[in-house]
Amino acid sequence: MPHVVLEGRVSIDDCQRHFEPFVVREGDRVVKVERFFRERESRAALIETLVVDRGHTQKFFIQLSPKGEGITVRLEPLTDPEKTAGVRRALALVAHRIREATGCSYGPTNIEDHLIR
Repeated sequence: MPHVVLEGRVSIDDCQRHFEPFVVREGDRVVKVERFFRERESRAALIETLVVDRGHTQKFFIQLSPKGEGITVRLEPLTDPEKTAGVRRALALVAHRIREATGCSYGPTNIEDHLIR
């Protein structure tokens, strides 16, 4: 399952505080990140995401969950989109925005080629 661990002092509440919807167009690909849903006790959050890649549309949730001193950014298993380059790029874009807003750093990941440095 594609994921990125963000290491450092970052919480679900920090992510929600800095969240801004966005749209990124890269050639034939569109990534649209729309809404942020936080679980009441801040144990997890979901980010509503839409990816259009060469005419193929997928709507899914990106899940944020605490992991020690950090956050894991991954696909929410119940929405289970096809793991295309566009879906991996969406994860990377969300992780990048959280990293930029909070000052945390990239930790373990299996989407290294898609990360924004």
